Amino acid sequence: MRPSRIILSFAIVVGVAGCVKSVEPKFSTRGAALDQTSTATSTSELQMAQQTNALNQMTRDIIRKSTINGAAIGALAGCGLVVLSASNAKSCVAGALTGGAIGAIAGNAQGKANAAKRVELVSPSALVRSIGKADDAMDVVSRDLPSLLAQQDAELDALNQQMASGQLTQAQFTKRFEVIKANREQLAEALSLSAAQANEAHRNLQGAQAKGQTGLDWHLNATKQLAREATSARSAISLL
Repeated sequence: MRPSRIILSFAIVVGVAGCVKSVEPKFSTRGAALDQTSTATSTSELQMAQQTNALNQMTRDIIRKSTINGAAIGALAGCGLVVLSASNAKSCVAGALTGGAIGAIAGNAQGKANAAKRVELVSPSALVRSIGKADDAMDVVSRDLPSLLAQQDAELDALNQQMASGQLTQAQFTKRFEVIKANREQLAEALSLSAAQANEAHRNLQGAQAKGQTGLDWHLNATKQLAREATSARSAISLL
């Protein structure tokens, strides 16, 4: 390569480097670092969002396990509610749901007289496990939510003071404010949904109990308590 070309290439590189260094930040040097950190979702906010989403999934699972299939209810009623075990229930329902068994179900009046015998329309043991997991998740939310809300309130107070003293622009303050606002709205919605799902599971269990299943008192109390705790946690969140 000719010396003149080498000199020209070097000059271009130096010139480009100078342009890169000369780009001015969007905000003042004092406010730039604060802007980069204050507009992001904090680790605590992310963790709480994950916890409330997990609680939603768990309460949804409780609904699924407490839901009685409509066809199964009709078949069990046709069998006279004389199901003594899960295997008996499965056999009875399987037979009842076939077309040829419809007439036999309709005529099974003697079986209907034995409604006092144990009926298992939902699985209590499966529900205990699911409710236990949801309770653990709810405990974590109830434990960590107050400190998160306090941190957000303190941060907003500090940002307000910085804005009043000129250390922070209105735009910078608004960015972080909107992040906190959206986080609280998400948490409130998630907790409201968890409470609604726990209440729905409670109603499902009441329906199973009304149709003859016993041994659901603990499950009924636990789902109602779960709904109360989720509602209480939601009420602690002040939307901005």
